[in-house]
Amino acid sequence: MTTTISLQIAERRLASGLTLLAVRNPGVQTYACAVSLDVLPNDEPAELSGLANLVGESLDEGTRRYDALQLASAAESLGASLAGNHRGGVVMCPDEKQKEALALLHELVLEPAFPAKEVRRVQAEVLTELKAEQDDPRIVAARRFRREVYGDRHPLGRASNGTPQTLAKIGPKHLRAFHDAWFRPAGGYVAAAGPGEPEQILDRLEKTFRGFRKAAPEHPPLPAVALAEVSRDMHLPMAREQVHVYLGHLGIRRTDPDFYVLSVMDHILGTGPGFTSRCSRKLRDEQGLCYAVSAGITPSAGEEPGTFTAYIGTSPEHRQRAVDGFLDEIRRIRTEPPTEQELQDVKDYLTGSFVFALERNSNLASYAIRAKRFGLGFDFLHRYPDLIRSITREDVRAAAERHLHPDRLVVVSAGAS
Repeated sequence: MTTTISLQIAERRLASGLTLLAVRNPGVQTYACAVSLDVLPNDEPAELSGLANLVGESLDEGTRRYDALQLASAAESLGASLAGNHRGGVVMCPDEKQKEALALLHELVLEPAFPAKEVRRVQAEVLTELKAEQDDPRIVAARRFRREVYGDRHPLGRASNGTPQTLAKIGPKHLRAFHDAWFRPAGGYVAAAGPGEPEQILDRLEKTFRGFRKAAPEHPPLPAVALAEVSRDMHLPMAREQVHVYLGHLGIRRTDPDFYVLSVMDHILGTGPGFTSRCSRKLRDEQGLCYAVSAGITPSAGEEPGTFTAYIGTSPEHRQRAVDGFLDEIRRIRTEPPTEQELQDVKDYLTGSFVFALERNSNLASYAIRAKRFGLGFDFLHRYPDLIRSITREDVRAAAERHLHPDRLVVVSAGAS
């Protein structure tokens, strides 16, 4: 079955360096707008890790005109949903309320007050979450895995919400300084989706954000990161019945030319819903080692390299058997092309399901931002089915050989010994 997508997308770049994007979604009565600024992981000092996350969590705790309750009430009165994040925020509302909702989003993202009392409350909530996570072996293993892959000096090797020690150093003044330094227009995007004509949507966005003018500082350089020279394996003992195992290595950027082939590979190897992937079939169905198992390289690909990550939760006596099972499947997909049936199943799934992620206006706005940020082109959705259908069995094997490195893996587990 061929799925036809017809989107009208327009863009406008302001003198400030802010790019405006508009997506026409005819036939709906709703509107969504997302702000995504050029805030990068290395903009946060290592000694204040968790700062960017805390800024995002605190944006809706009060602004120049509203306290937290007033802001929530103003959004509710419009039938709107309003939320901030470490790069900006998003609002969803009825289309006829877009003017008022945009004004709230502008205030949320660009004029937060970071009141001390509310910041301390949010900080305490994050600290409670951190302490709970320290007792969760799956989270403990996942964080140590990232640290081993990226190293201590790389920001992606640190937990995005920080640690109890770094969080304790952060005060409202740090939030204000970070926001002032990095919430800048240059390199950022504001994207909106709704039933209106794209040029009219852009006009309203420009009217709302044309006063957003700040000089952009230079981002601190990222530390170099590379594949491990040799494999390494570690276990973190915790008083639990199960053991949670992460296995993998440094991955790819979203712009990697093999991204689409590797997406197909992922679904064959370990991430494919709608059919049984190899890792699921072998480790779960045939050997009964677990309920949850996954493996993939594309889900984490972004502006910086993500990770190839395989995960399984199993009993401690089966830990090595599970690791060996992953290794067998990684080596096999590097040396043997998938079967015609495996490849066709994945192609059918990917080309038949990708449109469902674009049913909401908020997803359309996010799509427009990704298309620009990663240079996909606005016609990407039209080209995607043909890109997937053109992939061959040998393409999958060759990409797996280039990007999967079974002799340079990091294995980290936490839980029962």
